[in-house]
Amino acid sequence: MTVKSFLLRRDKISSIAALCTSETVAVVRPEKAIESLFRDAIRTAVTDKKPADAIFTEIHAYFDAFDGSESYKNTVESVLYSVSSYLREAMYIQTSPEALEDYVMAKCARLCAEAVNDMVKGILVDGTELMLCETRQHFDWAASKKEMVARLKGIGPVVIPGGYGKLTSGYIVRVGKDGAHLMASLIASALGAESIEFHVEGPGIEGVEAMTYDEATHYCAAAHAPFASSAIWPAKNANIPIVVKDIDNPAFEGTIISTGSSHGTGIVTDKDLALITVYGTGLLGKVGMSSSIFSAMAAAKVNVRFIAQTSSEYSISFAVRSKDKEQALSALKHLFEENPLLPLDDVVVLNQAVGIVTVFGSRMKNLPGTSGKVFGVIGEAGINIIASAQGGEELSISLVLDEADVDKAAALLK
Repeated sequence: MTVKSFLLRRDKISSIAALCTSETVAVVRPEKAIESLFRDAIRTAVTDKKPADAIFTEIHAYFDAFDGSESYKNTVESVLYSVSSYLREAMYIQTSPEALEDYVMAKCARLCAEAVNDMVKGILVDGTELMLCETRQHFDWAASKKEMVARLKGIGPVVIPGGYGKLTSGYIVRVGKDGAHLMASLIASALGAESIEFHVEGPGIEGVEAMTYDEATHYCAAAHAPFASSAIWPAKNANIPIVVKDIDNPAFEGTIISTGSSHGTGIVTDKDLALITVYGTGLLGKVGMSSSIFSAMAAAKVNVRFIAQTSSEYSISFAVRSKDKEQALSALKHLFEENPLLPLDDVVVLNQAVGIVTVFGSRMKNLPGTSGKVFGVIGEAGINIIASAQGGEELSISLVLDEADVDKAAALLK
């Protein structure tokens, strides 16, 4: 059995269907075009308090273009009617924005899976019945695995709308940053699949033939990666290889991610970041200060991309998306105002418009001089390093630079 994750595109549905054999479990996710239409419908109906009929006409045309069977068309009609009715009610009823969007977007994923399943003539299984979540951030793996085995073992082809699970309360929730790929990896782990295929837009992972799980995890932490790194760990734990294929180029055999393969070292860049540094005597010897700072970021829903702390305990630096910097600063201000134990000399410094260059690879481990070479190349080029961090696993070195220097540094290090 092979678990495959597909991005549904209207021009590729025949190719996707051809790849779904009797031994396939296919996890399908929507392309951005149709997701945007559903989000437009949410904004128009709930935020603007206006009828979204014109947008639903566009959505209907999108799915009608698949020219499916009568039963498929009836399903589209029924699901879109339920979504339209739900949004009309939401115009007047106070509903959590997250819960509302998750419900509607799960229906979008469902219709995309229905389109594929109509061509495959397989068995459609609701993904929200497989991913049983305790909260928005955590799912019950034991219960989910049991459900996956019970619902999927020994049948095929199976098509699943990916990316959404269900709380014990019955509410539908989005699963993580990249739920469809994570779901595919979890299903493969639960079923003991032979392999996992991620069909993405682009030549696998930069056209590289092979990577270790750890190398791929470092690469996929970047914003432009073809999928999120969270999708790798279930496959790694179960020792199931992942093959990342190009949906537009079937001739490309893909990037194989497994235990033994390695491509050496690689470079990943990340831009549009802001670096926040907190320093002062209030940090010295205070147990739990790091926890307080990053708990404040979590409560503010700010994702932290980089962390560096000096051994003197005098400063902590962390990088966030530029769009989140004001929210992060506000959370820190509130933290300091509410904590009377912090002295007044604690200072917050913001470095705007920074980027990160990360050198990663399994061949760096136990190789003396790697850090020296990296810093030497950057220094000789006259590029200032604002902050740096190296993982204790010796697989990566990250450098925070002015955003204007990121591309130059990456080119020099390749």
